[in-house]
Amino acid sequence: MQLLYKILWRILSPMNKKNLFVSLSYIYIALPFLIFVLGWVKWYISIPAAFFILYALYRMIKKDCDLWLPVWNKDTIRLGLLIVIVIGIWVYFSGVGGMAYQNTDHRWRNQIFQMLVNYDWPLVKDVTVDNVTETRGMIYYIGFWLPAALVGKLLGLRAGYLFQMVWALLGITLIYYYICAFFKKLSIYPLLVFIFFSGLDIIGVYMRNNDMSGLTNHEHIDFWCGIAQYSSMSTLLFWVFNQAIYAWLILCIIFAQKDNRHIVFIWSLAMINATFPFVGMIPFVIYKMIKNNRQKSVSFKERIPLFFKGVCTIENIFAGGFVGIISFIYLIGNISAQKVNPTLSSQVYSTTGFLFLASFFFLVEAGFYLFVMYPYQKNNILYYIVIIILVICPYIRVGSGADFCMRASIPALFVMYLLFIDTFSKSIHDKKWVIAVGLSILFLIGCATPYREFCRTVIRTSDMYINNSNFPVDPVSEIEIIGADNFSGNIEGNFFYHYLAK
Repeated sequence: MQLLYKILWRILSPMNKKNLFVSLSYIYIALPFLIFVLGWVKWYISIPAAFFILYALYRMIKKDCDLWLPVWNKDTIRLGLLIVIVIGIWVYFSGVGGMAYQNTDHRWRNQIFQMLVNYDWPLVKDVTVDNVTETRGMIYYIGFWLPAALVGKLLGLRAGYLFQMVWALLGITLIYYYICAFFKKLSIYPLLVFIFFSGLDIIGVYMRNNDMSGLTNHEHIDFWCGIAQYSSMSTLLFWVFNQAIYAWLILCIIFAQKDNRHIVFIWSLAMINATFPFVGMIPFVIYKMIKNNRQKSVSFKERIPLFFKGVCTIENIFAGGFVGIISFIYLIGNISAQKVNPTLSSQVYSTTGFLFLASFFFLVEAGFYLFVMYPYQKNNILYYIVIIILVICPYIRVGSGADFCMRASIPALFVMYLLFIDTFSKSIHDKKWVIAVGLSILFLIGCATPYREFCRTVIRTSDMYINNSNFPVDPVSEIEIIGADNFSGNIEGNFFYHYLAK
């Protein structure tokens, strides 16, 4: 152990002079798009795009960062190791990388990954849909898999799966660094809260069904409402890790910005990695940009030109422009993305029953938490942004399901978690026991949701090892990916595949 401490000290001690966590986080969020643009796009577009992205990264890494860092000594190194081990256990049980039981969504995600490893980029295949043969290209938010797919192409599919686990572990470790930096303290309790933070789904299940007998089978209960879902943090990692990790990290990096020189570029990188959360970040990006501009000790009239001067940088306009435009042109070709049901459709949303159920859904998933937080957060604009987003999300439909509500809400739910930690810590410090106990009770009730996710994984992982079942879980067929509207687009008339793709 002494040798391990010495090695870690040699690695971590330079961070007291330069924040390597921040630099690594910038590379982490930009790498998928760099791989995408160089692997999928024509050279005369990809080379200038890559140049501006690398230039923006250089400027961001070179810039002095005064974000909090722990003082590294034997105690903090020991605590840091414990934190990484806990995160590693969380990632292991999530099924990322295929070392443990994987929930049903992984069957689709595994096939996407395998196709990215096994086929040339850009990925295009002929497929027969409804007795009509057409050429389709993969169009999906594939960013998380691209670094692992590159490893898989070089070292084999199994190595690619293992790298997914490493990549997820690294991403969540960086996220947790930012959480500690926001509160200026290295502590494990916010990590445990993060893992088990959830809405009160079990109350929703009981009120909806008036029966708890079905809760003994450890099945997924987040979608108890039927019209909408706000997922627990563990549910997000266990089911949609590819969006959640990047949504959490990019939002953390945006909140850490002291000015607006890079904020549009950082935000744009969410498009290829976490498309729905990218939309859910819009209010928070606007809030942060206005807040950064308000720090100037000048009059309101003078702030307007300063605002545009601060935003109109090479990093935002050229790097962010390339990322945003190319990502948009690529993603808009997805067939499901073109199926938008109007908000407040008279067929779905006009009934009193729906309005009542949506109101009850908000109350159970967020309202109780936000009510208890009010005394400490009533002057915090983020508090009201969270309320607005979580109230309106169930009314928005993109495609045929509730995907927009489930995934565009990820940033707001993450901010609600930060408000929870902030309120709980302050209430303990101020000895406001009613608030502290109230939040504790709500948290413990909410723990039922991630607890079930863990129980299901542990039980079924044990069964799979006993029965020598496959790890990772067998994927769906290729036709269920390239022939599905959610994951592909028709090449005919597709601007990206006609003009930008190699």
